[in-house]
Amino acid sequence: MGKLLIAAAYAVYAAFWIRFLMHLLVWWSAARRQMPGAQLNPGSRTQVWVLTAFDVLLLGRLINVNAALWAGEWVFHASFLLVLLRHLRFFLNPIPGWVWLLQTPGLVAGYILPFSLIYILVVRLLTKHEKYASPANMFLLAVALIISSAGVLMHALIKPDLVAVKLFAFGIVSVSPAPAPASILFFVHFVLVLLLVLLLPTHILTAPLVMLEARRQEQALRNVMHGPYEPR
Repeated sequence: MGKLLIAAAYAVYAAFWIRFLMHLLVWWSAARRQMPGAQLNPGSRTQVWVLTAFDVLLLGRLINVNAALWAGEWVFHASFLLVLLRHLRFFLNPIPGWVWLLQTPGLVAGYILPFSLIYILVVRLLTKHEKYASPANMFLLAVALIISSAGVLMHALIKPDLVAVKLFAFGIVSVSPAPAPASILFFVHFVLVLLLVLLLPTHILTAPLVMLEARRQEQALRNVMHGPYEPR
């Protein structure tokens, strides 16, 4: 079973990066088709970068669309990032000091994560916009909820052998496979993570670039219609 998990991990890893690179090429091709007159002066470029940072770090565009959903999505993304960084201790050797510093925040985020997902699911189900509650989105959220719940259970109640988890995870990244931990809950957790990575839309990783391009095009259109931006 351990060999099957390792083979699946490498297959998912390869598929993910192939999809990501293909999407990146599509984005690059589209971004090169610049709008006529799309050159921005320094003031406009600064404004574009600030607005893009607002979109990426605070999910700025979602605030105006659905404030209730925005609150849940922001907590989810922040918690998810901290949980991912906490998990780096299983894949790195030696473990950097900054990863150790994030262990406690990551642990707290791990307990918050499933509640943020439940909140998002409820809000999306109650929202009348179909794009918020599409079957694909709901399925991904459900998978993420099971993954995060399994993680909480493994920390609080059904603890796997963390040494075996470390050897297994580090063995994958170092191409020196080790036996999988003897834990059904870990097996479910790991398989669902692979499923999530396989189904995760690759455009998510290029979202900052897409947001930057969208803000640039918006500012360029304003310049064409109303004249260049002049900082006060």
